[in-house]
Amino acid sequence: MARLALLLHEGSFTPREVRLSRILDFFGVPWKGVTISEFTEMEETSVVCVVFGSVGAVVAALERRQEADFAGPKVESFYAYASGDQLASERGIQLLCGRADLSLQKTHLDKLVIVVSKQFADLAGPMVGLEVSCRLGEEDAVLMGNISDGNPGIETIISAGGSPVFIRCQHHDGPIFFTASSQMVDIDQPVGPRFYDVKEHFCSVVPLVIFLRSMFPDIMWRPQEHGACLIIDDPLLKRRYGFCDFAKLRDLMRRHQFTTNIAFIPWNWRRTSSAAADFFRSQPELFSISIHGCDHIAEEFGAASLEILNHRAKLAQSRMQNHKERTGIQYDPVMVFPQGVFRSKCPQILKQNGFLSAVNTETVPVDSQNAQTRIRDVWDLAIMSYDDFPIFTRRYASHGLENFAFDLLLGKPCLIVAHHDFFKDGGAGLIDLIERLCSLGSTLRWNQLGKVVRRACRRRTTGVGVEEVEMYGTELCVDNSSDQTIEVTIRKRESQADLVSEILCDEKPLKWSTDLEHLVFCDRILPRSAKHFKVIYRNQTDGRMISRSLRYEVSVAVRRVLSEFRDNYLSKSLFLYAATGRLKGALARHN
Repeated sequence: MARLALLLHEGSFTPREVRLSRILDFFGVPWKGVTISEFTEMEETSVVCVVFGSVGAVVAALERRQEADFAGPKVESFYAYASGDQLASERGIQLLCGRADLSLQKTHLDKLVIVVSKQFADLAGPMVGLEVSCRLGEEDAVLMGNISDGNPGIETIISAGGSPVFIRCQHHDGPIFFTASSQMVDIDQPVGPRFYDVKEHFCSVVPLVIFLRSMFPDIMWRPQEHGACLIIDDPLLKRRYGFCDFAKLRDLMRRHQFTTNIAFIPWNWRRTSSAAADFFRSQPELFSISIHGCDHIAEEFGAASLEILNHRAKLAQSRMQNHKERTGIQYDPVMVFPQGVFRSKCPQILKQNGFLSAVNTETVPVDSQNAQTRIRDVWDLAIMSYDDFPIFTRRYASHGLENFAFDLLLGKPCLIVAHHDFFKDGGAGLIDLIERLCSLGSTLRWNQLGKVVRRACRRRTTGVGVEEVEMYGTELCVDNSSDQTIEVTIRKRESQADLVSEILCDEKPLKWSTDLEHLVFCDRILPRSAKHFKVIYRNQTDGRMISRSLRYEVSVAVRRVLSEFRDNYLSKSLFLYAATGRLKGALARHN
């Protein structure tokens, strides 16, 4: 397998090569920039390489390689991309494929059906066989001409509207992969609100990522596992809430082998009956509980006051602890932000109040002027750009199977968000989604949400029996499934190491140091065993609880009662639900 990427250039990197180098760094792929002449003069080594460059640069390098008197580096394959010069790119692909009739054509159709061929399962991984309807970007093109006519050595991997956009052609120097897109995504580009949609960069991003995954499996960062969990927001712990019948859901989980987390509103801590507590407590392998805000009021964790954020975080934890003592139901210290709203300083508050992580659908804080979320952050296992506290992203079914598949390609946990109305059809839509997810070819490990977070990490082998691990949550469980003892070096992003009180391994203190805004600690894990690591932070926030007026308490109670009335009654009546929507719209216009 390849162990080094060579980036071809003509004296200096263009913006495309700069962006490509950042992508390689993100995935942990070593790279070296070389000019075309330097490439043809490189001595033969045992290191297997993959060559990247514009299609013109690749053609020039191959021509010079043929003229050279020595073998040069061992090349596993070539990855060629179109450049901004369309005519030069067309000449290059014509030479590579041996067909003078090939051309690159822009398409201005609103949408095209993009198909990932089913013939490339090993290459495409979870993306294989997907059909996606989307609009091509300005820098995307399709390859026109009958490339397979008389040339069986050319294969279409991805097509758009029936025309190739990513192909593989056989060459005596090694297989050449060509993408017709001239876009190289800038992973340091800020992302917009809501969620990351791979359709925005499908023809440029998917070919590159599946290629890297295939060429560098031994040295790239890889997930420890593909953790998965369904998260249902808001319900009280009752046997039935709105359209969701939890007894029927339990049966579906047993039959289809998945798990559910209930994002529980701490305000409801007194409202779980003994019978309901018995039901949920008896199903710990199926149901888990997380923390859904505190009172679940509008923009609850989007408040500008750090004092208010701290108070709400502490009150939420206190209420969940009271609920645990009252019912015996365990909970995961994972915050699910109500309505997806959070302020940029909120993650630091959660970290210092003992939360394991946050989970959210929205990727940008409500104070957008302080937004730091980039594409690299939403490609990562969790967003870590807000005080180095992890925000794991989740998706609705409406985001499309292609986005779940791309998340799995990146190694992200598979977290599905739903509300009670997702069960209007008795769970048929949910089971259809789960079956399609399981058909993507990645082994999903369904678990409690807390365990998904505790097991979420990136790993890579750096030597015989030696691994590097990147930690995200404040706790981490690392497995050693091999028959040999392994040495692990764990790194966790932390720019404020003075906040760290201690680091534990299986509840025992562990020595640690800092390096380039990372916590670093090491240990040995015996064969067929695991170790649990935990970072403990000093709570430097004010422990004083803020007094709440009677008016505020009443408003929260009214909101919760009305929300439950909506979910349990209004939503089940189309007439009443529509009338309520019209009344709400009329009031909004009046105000």
